[in-house]
This record gives sequence, structure tokens and C-alpha cells, in this order.
Amino acid sequence: MNLGAALVVYHGCDVTTRDDLVSGRLKHLNQSNNQYDWLGPGAYFFEGDVERALLFAQASHNNPDKRYTAKPIATPAVAGAVLQVQSWLDMTTQAGIKEFSSAYQVFAAGRNAEGKPVPTNSPASETDTDVIYRALDNAVFTWLHNARASQMPPLPPFQAVRAAFHQGEKVAPTSGFHANTHIQISLRDNNCILGWFLPEGAKLLTERQYDEAKARLNELQAAYKKPRIRVKNECAP
Repeated sequence: MNLGAALVVYHGCDVTTRDDLVSGRLKHLNQSNNQYDWLGPGAYFFEGDVERALLFAQASHNNPDKRYTAKPIATPAVAGAVLQVQSWLDMTTQAGIKEFSSAYQVFAAGRNAEGKPVPTNSPASETDTDVIYRALDNAVFTWLHNARASQMPPLPPFQAVRAAFHQGEKVAPTSGFHANTHIQISLRDNNCILGWFLPEGAKLLTERQYDEAKARLNELQAAYKKPRIRVKNECAP
């Protein structure tokens, strides 16, 4: 990962959010801050894979009770963005892994000293083949960001966290490749976004289409306030 190099990423979302971002009505995404977010707090993207982003949006739409997204998705779509990040915590590198490992040791020692349990990653159900509920990883990333900010003087913040995930069924019996493998990015600094764009073949909705899509989205809002159900879905992030 070259620091400062332009990077194309994709965000799975409702079609109204896509159009709001691309048209400039929405300036940036709100950061997700759920205790099970895989890479800690941030706005989530799939690196270079529009199809994987759409699969995620469709999974959220088809399984609203599982709460994969902070807001419901009535009409699955994808918004593209170009990022330029100067400061990465890149978990695909040895430097990133060592940073996380060191943070974990201090975090876990602190929890033990306080008599508090250390969070754990776990499957979302007994039949889950993927570890979707990543409370430990989230807690360590969150602790690491806060620890850097509390240093005197503060250490420069990581603008984004990046990691690769094997997910889904193996594509062949003894293969090391999985059907939903992806590279995910948790963006913490919206200033890294150079711009938004429509994926190839997509078109902005007409005013009437947008109003209809917004109405569908509004209908889901009340039901979406229910608690999240922890169950399996291979296309979750």
C-alpha cells in the first residue's frame, strides 16, 4: 500500500444514499460505531470490488433484522469513491499486525487488571462458518486509536484501517480461496475522500424515482429500530 496513492473503493448502501453522495447533497458518511464492527469505528468500504459491495448491500436489504448497516437499505446500490490516505493501519502488512498485537497485549492486561473480561470474536450462530461477531478486534482497534490520541504529545491518528478477510465457502474442496473474500477499509478521516462517482452502468435517479425510493426507505425506518439478530450471512462485512 503506497501512502498517498489514489485508491478506488466502493460503499454498499441504499440507492438514495448513493445519489446523495454522488450529487453532493450528502457531504460524507457517518462513521459506524458498533461493538461488532470488524475494523473499529469508521465509514466502511470494499477496496476495488463493486460486486462485493453490492452483495453486502443486498444482504442488508434481504436481512433487515440482522442490522448489518446503521440504517436500512430499501433499494441496494453502490457508491464509488476515490481515497487518498497518508496514514494507514494496514493489517495486510507486518507493521500493521505488530501494531495490533502490541495494542492487544496492553489492552488485555488492562482489562484483566480491572477484573473485566476480554471481549471475544465469535460466530453469530452455531451454524456460522464465518466469525462475523468481532467484538475483540473492534475493542482493540478502538483502544489503539484512543491510546494514540491520549499520548503526550498525541501520536498522529490513523486515517484508515485496512484488512483482508477470507469469507464464505471455499471455491474448491482444498482451495485457499473463499467465495466472498475481500479487502475492507474503515475510513476515519473524511478529508481523505477526493470524490464520489457512480459505478459503470449506473445512472442517477430521476426526481420521481428518487422520491419513490425515499418513500420505500422511510417505510423501513420504524421496523429497523428493533435489536440486531446475531445470525449467519456470508455476505456480511
